[in-house]
Amino acid sequence: MNAPSTERRLRIVAVNDVYVLDELPRLASLVQAARTQDPADRLLVTVAGDFLAPSLLSSLDEGRGMVDCLNALGVTHVTLGNHEDDLEFADLLARLEELHAQVLLTNAPDFRGRHVGTDVVDVGGLPVGLVGVVNGDPSLYRRPPFGGATLGVPNDAVVAEAQRLRAQGCVAVVALTHQWLQDDRALAKLGAVELILGGHEHEGYLELDHAVPLAKAPLNATSAILAELTLSTDSGVTRAKATARFEPVAGYPEDGAMRARVEQHLAPVRELEGRTLLSLPAGLVLTSAGSRLQQTSIGTLVASRLRDALGAEVGIFNGGGLRGDTDRRDRLTYADCCEELPFDNEAVVVSMPGAVIREAIRFSRTERRGTGGFLQVDDAARVDDAHELHALCNAPLDPAREYRVAIVRDLMVGGDKLVPLMNFALAHPSAVPPETTGLDVKVAILRTFAGGSGPRAH
Repeated sequence: MNAPSTERRLRIVAVNDVYVLDELPRLASLVQAARTQDPADRLLVTVAGDFLAPSLLSSLDEGRGMVDCLNALGVTHVTLGNHEDDLEFADLLARLEELHAQVLLTNAPDFRGRHVGTDVVDVGGLPVGLVGVVNGDPSLYRRPPFGGATLGVPNDAVVAEAQRLRAQGCVAVVALTHQWLQDDRALAKLGAVELILGGHEHEGYLELDHAVPLAKAPLNATSAILAELTLSTDSGVTRAKATARFEPVAGYPEDGAMRARVEQHLAPVRELEGRTLLSLPAGLVLTSAGSRLQQTSIGTLVASRLRDALGAEVGIFNGGGLRGDTDRRDRLTYADCCEELPFDNEAVVVSMPGAVIREAIRFSRTERRGTGGFLQVDDAARVDDAHELHALCNAPLDPAREYRVAIVRDLMVGGDKLVPLMNFALAHPSAVPPETTGLDVKVAILRTFAGGSGPRAH
């Protein structure tokens, strides 16, 4: 009789920050290959947050399509990201009930939705624990997060629960995290778990020089993390060693059934391309021609709709972000919006004094005139021919007043070299919401045409 194997393997296919369905057919083939080629003792498929929102599709279906596709993909474990809170709380609770995966929320014990604090999976007779945490930074949320759940310090929760799981017999612990990279690095240095599969940043990170591997997949599942936890038992003592690498989905064929499922869910999005968003009265022409030199009707529309979508008082938008070359008569369609707004710009709300806004408008229309930095203003602002701002919110400008301004985040941190905005951000870094906490400009504007539910970002 052969002696029982002393080695067990847990394989994990991990993604994070998946806002669109496009790569899921290839990811399905990747998962199938991970399941069948040199199979491990156990396969997990995980998502480390930000999968229900924000996206154009989720603005239409509140995350139903993504949940259906993740169920078909065989996802086993998720943790929440800060953008799950973009859904109304009732919709979030409903989507989690529909999701087949275990929802790990280790640092939110009083969350009212379906979740577990930890999970234990069997890997060839050996127990391995899983924990999942989400960033508790209040600046990432537009309201008390997740229905008012208390969010503990993520790394503290991981360390405490990992110790408890080991005391209960787990031979290794894997952490799903949705937090800033520096916090994941601090956790990795502690060696409290064997493997960290993170999310939140949209770039891919694979760091193997810490006490344990730290891996974050790039945005939208263009690559997965393929991780393996090898459990070696000798003389009754089990040791765990983790490895991780990027696995691009481009090398895999599309799974036909998943492609059909994706296309079914994307049908409303495809329909939008020809749908009329706005009927125009006779004589009104919407155009962005000259948006680097002058205020345009499309510029006014975008700045105003951005203001309304984010629940701000003022909207400004850089003229270089408008790229349409057609005058819009009779109607404005979703396809028109995509043509006018081709870039994936993140919009946020920044509180700044009227004097800073006035200086930024003047600078953008003089020093940066003719460039993409020429600022378009909303329909409640008034700028004279000398580029002087006189009114905001349909009232005389108050230079000392703090106005809540909807703006492309990149403009605050050097985009288009708008020096007054850059100087303000340097002097008041806490005034600019962190990256990835805002809302895509097209998604925000579409919500206003669809009668969206109000502010979605800071």
